[in-house]
Amino acid sequence: MNIDVLTSGIWQTTSTIISNRGACAVIDPAYFPRELYAISARVRELGKAAAVVFTHGHWDHVMGHAHFPGVPVWMNAQLVRAIERGDPRTLKYLDDAHMFDSRWYVPRPAGHHWPKTLCGLSEGGVVVIGGVTLRALQLSGHSGEDLALVVEDVVICGDYLSPCEIPFVEDARAYRQTLARLVEQLRTARELIPGHGPRMPASEALAIARGDMAYLDRLLDAGSRDRAMAVPLPRASDVVGMMDHHRDNCVKLYP
Repeated sequence: MNIDVLTSGIWQTTSTIISNRGACAVIDPAYFPRELYAISARVRELGKAAAVVFTHGHWDHVMGHAHFPGVPVWMNAQLVRAIERGDPRTLKYLDDAHMFDSRWYVPRPAGHHWPKTLCGLSEGGVVVIGGVTLRALQLSGHSGEDLALVVEDVVICGDYLSPCEIPFVEDARAYRQTLARLVEQLRTARELIPGHGPRMPASEALAIARGDMAYLDRLLDAGSRDRAMAVPLPRASDVVGMMDHHRDNCVKLYP
């Protein structure tokens, strides 16, 4: 088995290629056209794309599927159902991509749309590519329809445990439970690949997970928005806009 991780120029967004015996799974292909061409070129060097997988539905992780026409696209089964019923959130993900591309003159000839064929993964579901098994963990807390993949002793976790940013929280209690699950998973893992930032040893990811759990515990114990705002960030305090994300976390927890 071979694992390639390519990094986008936006937010260090990762695109992971799992390959074996000429078959490839492409996870979260992102984002700019030249980067997607590079991803598809690497896939051709390795063999052929057999699956595309989304860790969640946010726009910066999903727009690359059009570079792999006819390839099955897998995602959290809850996200599949949301797309099929026209959930406003899934429409907003596409609108957000269109707005970003329009603002920064990013060409997207295929447009902004979900794949025609949607394949759902539930807890414990698997995708087998070239003899390699990708096992799904259904998670929530960041988008509500998150997915992590366990591939042998590697964990690919989407927008959790990034060294570049603090938790972006939709549901703090669900996020806390997800972190606890990831901690258990990392105890027997060798490596973690986050959705943003460099791949890292499991020991380093565990330290981030524990820091994020402590951060969320402080938010949950704060009791009010003002006290939650005083909670220190677990990292990335010097990154422009990170305090805004912290404020968003506090507002969602204490409307």
